[in-house]
Amino acid sequence: MSRKKRYFKNIILNDPKFGSYIISKFINYILNNGKKNKAQNIFYYSLNFFSLKFNKNPIYLFKKVLKNTQPLFELKKKKIGGISYQIPYKITLKRSLMFSMKWIIFFSKKRIENGFKNKLVGELIDSYLGISNTIKKKDEIHKLSEINKAYSNFKL
Repeated sequence: MSRKKRYFKNIILNDPKFGSYIISKFINYILNNGKKNKAQNIFYYSLNFFSLKFNKNPIYLFKKVLKNTQPLFELKKKKIGGISYQIPYKITLKRSLMFSMKWIIFFSKKRIENGFKNKLVGELIDSYLGISNTIKKKDEIHKLSEINKAYSNFKL
């Protein structure tokens, strides 16, 4: 018998307002010091303001933002013969969603506006319009993976 401890994934419940798994996952990424109610208030405020700006369904707008910011490739470093190569490879939908959500939160924290709610609204609007830093990051990764396409035959 194996003596390794088995780890089970935590089941993430759908969010109470929209009943969406993706939104509850995003709220968990916003979460700071276990204050989930505060994270929910921040996200629902920013999503409401974002949907009022464009007069569309908030879930549709949020999914559009995530689709705009999802990367298709990831670069990993591999050392071969003393030289480090950045090897591009395709990533799964789950992993690309994770990158997208983390980048949106990271770049919204770096914005200049007052309060995290307003910063998140600004980042969501810019991501929807295609001019945010998250989209620049995605495009940068795609360019690097295009440049390093020659090394894609190396296996990790």
